[in-house]
Amino acid sequence: MAFTLLGKNQPRQIKTGIWASLVSAVMLIGIGIFWLAHPAAAEGSFSIIADSEAAIRFSKITAIFKAIGDFLPPIFVLLAISFRQFRLAGYFHVVTLFLVIAVDMFVWGSFVPNASTTDVLQHIPFAIPILIAAYCFLKPTPKTT
Repeated sequence: MAFTLLGKNQPRQIKTGIWASLVSAVMLIGIGIFWLAHPAAAEGSFSIIADSEAAIRFSKITAIFKAIGDFLPPIFVLLAISFRQFRLAGYFHVVTLFLVIAVDMFVWGSFVPNASTTDVLQHIPFAIPILIAAYCFLKPTPKTT
């Protein structure tokens, strides 16, 4: 899919946006898989003591919601790119930046006990390709006549 979109007729900024979108999709889907594979990480992050079946189920439910929140944005971005709707993909990236990355940083900083600056700043590597892709897709392309 992506390699046919990276043809010679695409402007350089669109190609860069597609590559950045692919990188961010791999990163977000990967972290979503992590949450599904290790639901107990929610217990550790929020200091939930797994002393009951209810606490274990809560951490699994939390992990499922985290995974869905990490899976959906890249799927929408990749669908928009596959339909050559690059501006829409840029808007999806901006929404992902605020509703996934910024909210996650706020949650980690506010609700994780003993959270350090490093715990909050660990989200920046996820934001970098999203910012690059959003910029590339939303920057006006020069019209050649």
